Amino acid sequence: MAESLRHGDAMFGVTHGGSLRGENDLEQQAAQTASAPDTCTIFNDLTVAVEIKLRRGSGWQPLYPESKLDVPGDNDDVSVRLRDAAGVCGSCKAMSGVQLVLSDGFGDFGAKATGYALHEEAAAAEEKCQREKRQKEIETNLSAEVTRATLWRQKLAIISISTFISVSLGVMCLCAAASYLRKTELQGVGLAVGLMVLWCCAAGGVGLLTDAEPNRHDALELQDQVRAARPELQGYEERGVLANQKDFIRWLGCFLIVLLVSGCSFMAMFGTSLRDEHSKTIVVLWGGTILLHFIGGIIYCISEKPKDCMAAAGHCLVGIFLCPFTWIEMLLNICGVKKPTQFMLHPRKKSLDAAVHATHERTIVFEGNVLPDRDTVCSWPGKYASAWAELVAGARQNDISAAVVFLPEGSQHFGLHDPIPAKEELQDLHGECWCTPLYGEQKPWGCRWWSKWIANIELAVKQNATLEVYYFNGKMGLGKVKDFTTAGAEHLRREEIFRRKTVFKKSEDFRSAFEAGLRHLSKEEGPDSSSPFSREEHRRFLAWLPEEERQILEESEGLGNSQKAEVAWLQRQGFPYVEKEVSQLGGSSPMATG
Repeated sequence: MAESLRHGDAMFGVTHGGSLRGENDLEQQAAQTASAPDTCTIFNDLTVAVEIKLRRGSGWQPLYPESKLDVPGDNDDVSVRLRDAAGVCGSCKAMSGVQLVLSDGFGDFGAKATGYALHEEAAAAEEKCQREKRQKEIETNLSAEVTRATLWRQKLAIISISTFISVSLGVMCLCAAASYLRKTELQGVGLAVGLMVLWCCAAGGVGLLTDAEPNRHDALELQDQVRAARPELQGYEERGVLANQKDFIRWLGCFLIVLLVSGCSFMAMFGTSLRDEHSKTIVVLWGGTILLHFIGGIIYCISEKPKDCMAAAGHCLVGIFLCPFTWIEMLLNICGVKKPTQFMLHPRKKSLDAAVHATHERTIVFEGNVLPDRDTVCSWPGKYASAWAELVAGARQNDISAAVVFLPEGSQHFGLHDPIPAKEELQDLHGECWCTPLYGEQKPWGCRWWSKWIANIELAVKQNATLEVYYFNGKMGLGKVKDFTTAGAEHLRREEIFRRKTVFKKSEDFRSAFEAGLRHLSKEEGPDSSSPFSREEHRRFLAWLPEEERQILEESEGLGNSQKAEVAWLQRQGFPYVEKEVSQLGGSSPMATG
């Protein structure tokens, strides 16, 4: 199930077709019609691919949008039908020298085909809207989780710096009070030195707070760092730092007030020391500190190049109070450290990983929810993404019982492998982990999901739940493997055949079909993750393959790759199950299930 959801196994039916003839240019059509009066030209003015067949048994020939086909104008019947819906058909007589337009030349076929195309376009538009909505929801949750981690990191940094400032200023006040009790010159000098160090530490702490002040550049730098951490965070937009600016100002204002009070205590002690006989030494020490602050303020003022006198005075004051940090910042800048507090404000990769995992657990990760005595979805084709989203939403609300498991990339258990248990009934299975019987070889997404799925199935059987297997719409009962022991080998064989599609896309058959109008088909994906272009490309690919390989792919249609192993396991264990199509899921909208 996990691999099906991850890769969206989209397989489609086959309609054989021959080569295409003709050009798209209407003037060339008219010229060719005039030069060949015995032919009738059929022009496809619709947006869908059709098939043309003459009564004389020439076989169905594909005709793509904005393309034409010349047929004998012998008054014989010409049949037309849609490539994707053979039930939408019509017929008309081919007359020489006449150009038939599909929109109105084959009875009500044109109206029915247009209605079909409009319905498919609406379904594709709805599916696109649903995908974008789900993606936006995931990105919103992810951004909120990352912002939460970022804000916590910022608050922790501010609290730490503020605590450092508080301790420095508190000890400074104690030293100021103790200066009244000093008895010797040595004690006075020691207190003076201690006060200078504490003042510098407090000023440096305030400088760190100032350096931590958020700005747009910091926000963009943090945003780039977060985006580089994980692929899932490429759409992250940083808003948390700027939103936290008011909190920062409030913190900074409180501690500047404390700094001012401490400064008053400092000056009171300075005045007391002047009355002491040992004051000369203390005055020199304090005077030198203040002079150093002024020198630092002047250097800071010059380096900032203020535009006016008020700005110059402000820079001088900042330099006076933050001189110790100013010198530290200059030294760090010389060493290549542009923002000393950056490491404190930016979240660690471990925090970002935790944010991604937490978001995925709430949004796209699903490990099943088996309810007792209920019909339980035990196998689901992952290419029906919108219907899958409805299934998961219903299961999380206890409206639907589901044993299916989805562990996408970025989730906690993605890429993990579980060994095959050493049980007697599993002796015929070989490999280092469950990947071998499932896929024939180890896969990067791992097989932990399989262990969880088996546990869910056993719980459902124990609770007397009815197991339900969902097939592609219109393919109920098809696509099974021979048995569980051959599932891995059959998977490898299909992968080998599908790898040949690269060669097919370089073939003359594909290039001629592409130029003949295949390129005009829509590539917008519908509820089953296919588009008119991808379906026609797949039909062409199947027709291009040798008969044996084509038959292998045709017979595999109906279940996703992982589903084939799931159904084979149910049969191996003897667990009865009910077969349904995706459109039969209770609560699913027709638009979501096609």
